Amino acid sequence: PLDLHHQISILLVAMLTSKGASGVTGAGFIALAATLAAVPGIPIESLALLVGIDRFMSECRALTNLIGNGVATVAISRWQGEVTPERVNAGLRKNHNLNTQ
Repeated sequence: PLDLHHQISILLVAMLTSKGASGVTGAGFIALAATLAAVPGIPIESLALLVGIDRFMSECRALTNLIGNGVATVAISRWQGEVTPERVNAGLRKNHNLNTQ
């Protein structure tokens, strides 16, 4: 188990190493490796267990980012009055009419 000192160290180092990792595919694993390497007491060999599933996790992160960006766009548009239920329904009817012709 990690004591409070190690937990705080991991938190601070992770905050620094994760800043550039959000927009780069696969960079989360590199940030994790840098974080674990900076904290004594955690064997760096434990990263070998994560290599196999990191690719799948990276795809899930990309999908989560895509959905989050879409939801944020709709929420902000709705908040600013750019998108109303009537406009959405009109757009859906227009696309439906184009697909049935």
